[in-house]
Amino acid sequence: MPISRRSLLKAAATVPALSLPGIVRAEAQSTLRFIPVIDLAFVDPIYSTAQVSRNHGFMVYDTLYGMSSSLQVSPQMLSGHVISADLLQWDLSLRDGLFWHDGERVLARDCVASIRRWAARDGFGGELLE
Repeated sequence: MPISRRSLLKAAATVPALSLPGIVRAEAQSTLRFIPVIDLAFVDPIYSTAQVSRNHGFMVYDTLYGMSSSLQVSPQMLSGHVISADLLQWDLSLRDGLFWHDGERVLARDCVASIRRWAARDGFGGELLE
C-alpha cells in the first residue's frame, strides 16, 4: 500500500504532540543531567586540551571570577578586588565560607598555587604573570 504525501505530513504533524508530555515532565525535574559527547578520560582541565575536560572543570571547580551567559564577568570566589592606580597590582579578597571537600578553609596561597600551575601551561597565563 503506497503512502500518500498527505498521510505522511499528517503523521509528521503528530510527532511533536507525542513528545510534549516528555517536555512537560522535564520542566518539573530538579536534577540536571549532563551527558558529554565523548568520555571524560582526564578530569584535569590544566593538563588536558579536550573540551570535555574544560567543560567538566567549569561545572565542578570554582573560579575566582565567573562569566554569565551574557559574557558579564563578576566575582565568584571573591568578595571583591582593589586595583592599583598603575593597574599592575590587583588585591583580591576571598569571600567567606570557601571550604575544600575535606572541610579545610580555602586560603589565598591555595589560589596563588593554582594560578601559577595554570600559568605554567597557558601562554596567556605566562604573559599575565610577567
